[in-house]
Amino acid sequence: MKPSSSLSNDQKLKICHHKAANPSIKQSALANWAMQEFKLSKVPTQGTINNILAKRQQYESMDSTELTSKRQRAVKHPELDNVLANWVLQCQARRVALLGDLIKEKARQFARQLELGERTP
Repeated sequence: MKPSSSLSNDQKLKICHHKAANPSIKQSALANWAMQEFKLSKVPTQGTINNILAKRQQYESMDSTELTSKRQRAVKHPELDNVLANWVLQCQARRVALLGDLIKEKARQFARQLELGERTP
């Protein structure tokens, strides 16, 4: 398995928990622990560890879906996101196989209907 170079939100939360369980641990030691624990390709910088620890409450409030992602992305068109999500749920209920290209094309159709322009997925 190839070593990873970026941390998921779940891994960041685990770093926060490890720090809480070991309050006297220095950030450099915490970074080395993270590299070994998560099989990272390089040691996270002190600034990265500092940023992770500063956002502990944010990670603790995330649901399981958010924890599995590596970064948060803001929804640019919430209405499009909602319409597309409902369409996907309807397709799943009818057991329709959904591929990425089909979802992208449907997103383009919905974007045109919502008059969001051509640069939308």
